Amino acid sequence: MPAHKILLIDDDSDFLEANVLVLEQNGFEVDTATTPESGLEKIGSVKPDLVVLDVMMPSGYEGFDVARKVREEMGLHSLPILLLTAIHERMKVPYRFAPDESHLPVDVFLDKPVMPDQLVQTIREMLGEAREEPEHPI
Repeated sequence: MPAHKILLIDDDSDFLEANVLVLEQNGFEVDTATTPESGLEKIGSVKPDLVVLDVMMPSGYEGFDVARKVREEMGLHSLPILLLTAIHERMKVPYRFAPDESHLPVDVFLDKPVMPDQLVQTIREMLGEAREEPEHPI
């Protein structure tokens, strides 16, 4: 079975570099984009199996806009989107963001910093790759 294609969209090059390594070491094919525009282009051309998307990019909260464009303009309702952000920590927002079909059309929302093993596990779960170990192996 070919490796799942993951697209990371984030303006933080250190985050991208570290997570490309982690994901590739775990058997994923990874592509990156550093702007919302290039991310949307790559979604159309690369056809990833899952998108990991940052909320806060150069001019604000573009991640929210990218998620809505993927769903509404591109019509990709089944493309899994994992939204990562440090918005809760940086902006001291008194409420928590969560997936919402109309306002925040993503599948999973995780706070940065996210541990590499948690990122890999979440991606595997979203792609249906994760399976629980039997309680009493044979």
